[in-house]
Amino acid sequence: MCGVVGLVYERPRADLGQIAGELLRTLEYRGYDSTGAAIQAEGLDVDLRKDVGAPSALVQRLGITGLPGQILCGQVRWATFGAVDQTNAQPHVVRCKTYLYGAHNGNVTNCDPLKAWLCEKGHAVQSDNDGEMVVHAVEHQFAERLDALADADRRDPEIRREVMRASVLRACDMLHGSFAAVLVDPVSRTLWAIKQGSSLYFGAGADSTGGAFRVASSDLSSVLKLTRTLVPLSEGEFVEFTATGHQVYRCAPRPDDPDQPQPLERKAVRSLLRTADTGLVAPYTTFMQQEIFAEEDTCRGVTRLFQGGSELGQHVGAALRDLGPAAAGDLHKVAGAMFESTSDVALRAELERLHLLPATAQLVGRLGPLVADLDRADAPLCSAEQGLFADLLGLCGSAVQRHAVRMLDAALEIREAEDYRAAVQALTEQCAVAVRDHRRIFVLCCGTSFHAAKTAALFYNEIAGCELTPLLPGEFRAQASRALRDGDVLIAVSQSGETKDLIDVLNDVARSGRQVFRVALVNNVNSTLAQEKADLVLPLRCGPEIAVAATKSFTNQLAVFYCLAIELALALQPDDAAALARRAALSDLPDLIARTLGATDGPLDDAAELLHLAPSLHILATRLVAVAKEGALKVREVVLNHTEGFEASEFKHGPNTILGVNTVYGIGQVAAALATVRGDPAAGTLDPAQPHHPGNGQVLRALYADYPLLFVTGPERRDIDLTISQINTHKIRGATVVVFAEPDERLRGAAEKAPADNPGYRALSVALPRTGDTLMVAFSASVALQHLALKMSLRKAAHLDALGMRDHGVHPDVPKNVSKSITVD
Repeated sequence: MCGVVGLVYERPRADLGQIAGELLRTLEYRGYDSTGAAIQAEGLDVDLRKDVGAPSALVQRLGITGLPGQILCGQVRWATFGAVDQTNAQPHVVRCKTYLYGAHNGNVTNCDPLKAWLCEKGHAVQSDNDGEMVVHAVEHQFAERLDALADADRRDPEIRREVMRASVLRACDMLHGSFAAVLVDPVSRTLWAIKQGSSLYFGAGADSTGGAFRVASSDLSSVLKLTRTLVPLSEGEFVEFTATGHQVYRCAPRPDDPDQPQPLERKAVRSLLRTADTGLVAPYTTFMQQEIFAEEDTCRGVTRLFQGGSELGQHVGAALRDLGPAAAGDLHKVAGAMFESTSDVALRAELERLHLLPATAQLVGRLGPLVADLDRADAPLCSAEQGLFADLLGLCGSAVQRHAVRMLDAALEIREAEDYRAAVQALTEQCAVAVRDHRRIFVLCCGTSFHAAKTAALFYNEIAGCELTPLLPGEFRAQASRALRDGDVLIAVSQSGETKDLIDVLNDVARSGRQVFRVALVNNVNSTLAQEKADLVLPLRCGPEIAVAATKSFTNQLAVFYCLAIELALALQPDDAAALARRAALSDLPDLIARTLGATDGPLDDAAELLHLAPSLHILATRLVAVAKEGALKVREVVLNHTEGFEASEFKHGPNTILGVNTVYGIGQVAAALATVRGDPAAGTLDPAQPHHPGNGQVLRALYADYPLLFVTGPERRDIDLTISQINTHKIRGATVVVFAEPDERLRGAAEKAPADNPGYRALSVALPRTGDTLMVAFSASVALQHLALKMSLRKAAHLDALGMRDHGVHPDVPKNVSKSITVD
């Protein structure tokens, strides 16, 4: 994993260290084992500060925030090669054969043999870290070429850049694996950012303090902290840059000069996102909380695309059709120019053009009373370019201009809805052909996305009567890769679009020669998966997700798969009344999310208080096993309590041995045992050499606690009956029971009735909004379990903080050992 950033300004800045600290903190979700920054001022010297720990804890302690300078190379580490210590922290400054510094993100899989080769060649390799091998490998190639030059040429910046390009090209051949890297030549004051299989974003801008600048980073949000002008990079490319210019190259030799890489033309684009889109907004105190409560809106945004757009958008679209293609063409030309604008001055000019367009006045006239909606301060922006339009609204000087901006947003939303519907139709047709021809539909994904895919299998089975096969990339390689047939459909799901093992499998599929239709369901449409690996892309449209634990992206994945299942059902049987009814009721989905968050808040507080110190628990679902697994993942991720999700009936096939007396002890149980010892010091022996000591029993009794079981079920009678049976079977063996279900008195009674021999029995019911539909419970139970995990995390973190426990790693946004997009093997 890890995160890397390279930044250079035209002029020195006294506050470069503050900027470095902010960028490193933005990268923290990608790694927090160590933090480092190399900052170069006007001379050749580089001030390197790095140590073990997260940037939020280190950037001030190391003095990074106080450093002035002009060039930054920074890194946060999620350790793979090399121990978590200062030596293995990055960046690395090397001087073995020439002077260079840099850092990387990803995995160089031939790290060990490369280290041996470098040592043999005379390099003083200090660490086991593959990032150092990247810097030394480039240094070696650079030094060899510099040595062949005259002294004057070695100091010439232009010649050094040419030599370095050749060195990067050769070094990339030596480095096996997937990585992104930033390298700096301190003499020419030039940076190179390499994208070899890991995420990398590049942007350009200017400000009044430092002048022009260029920035490269593993993370889009860190680039957006400084600029929204982006230069797209693809896998197998690198960018050479100074503060005032850049050039993109392919990591492949030029036909006319095999020692030099191929230069590429690459046009700058304006990002659809703003810095504000990645910030924490009151009243929320964590990104996870903010993102859970955003799910109503993000779900509405993506389901609205399946419904043809918002009401305003549909009216604007109809008015545009009445005005004719010329009017629509004029509006879209202005929109295109706005997207290419990289400054507010250019945006203002395009805004004035929009204002003066005849089509604008004609649209206002045709909308009639709906114009009042255009001027409402709380009227939402609906297109994917809403970040741009939010900027434009801030530049508007009149109500007429605001109307024009909102109409253009609505017009683009309708075009997006049409494009989305076309993509959905193309996928649906491919899937319908696959079903008719007895081909298979695979869904490949990892982590949370895999649980969404397993829920999608339920949707496709129940709604369309079709089989969907969800597989992890490793499972696909083991179970299906050699069984692919022409006509199969493969849907790759990834929030980031940069998941390494998923990309590797898609490369395998492409090399297989089979005619497999490849679809990317991603949130980041500029990602490797979307741009390079798919025949068709469906955006999740859930906006930036900052917290490591996926919440709103999971819910939007469910929503998209639910809608796709409806479309496939209607493609196979156009008069399917049940599918038509589900399509007509799509607007109920976001409302269900809002009702769930409101109705379950109090009961979830009670459940979080009961469960947050439990060392282990199981979530048992009837027909909703993927919901149970995703809920368990959320608890594991942000509470750090062992949690498993099971099909409820499977629990009795072995896992139920954990009920009753066991040796799984939590903090609360240990505290009770310590209290017993303090009350009777002689009781605290637990000495195997004295197995019959009376004190042993006292301590063991204090350590005992009923084991928590959380049950999830839909409202169908068969599922309710099965769940009641499971509750009755397990609670008598020592279980605490929490039920997530729509209101049902029989189910509630089964949970709350205490076993006769257990006066301390505890049970809770979390009543989900009533829908009468198991597929809707997939949404409501998922949201409730996400919210439970958040509440548990906050309680447990506060408890551990109060105990003075350092580095416990419990945090809803950046829990230890996990990262947002896995870009290593």
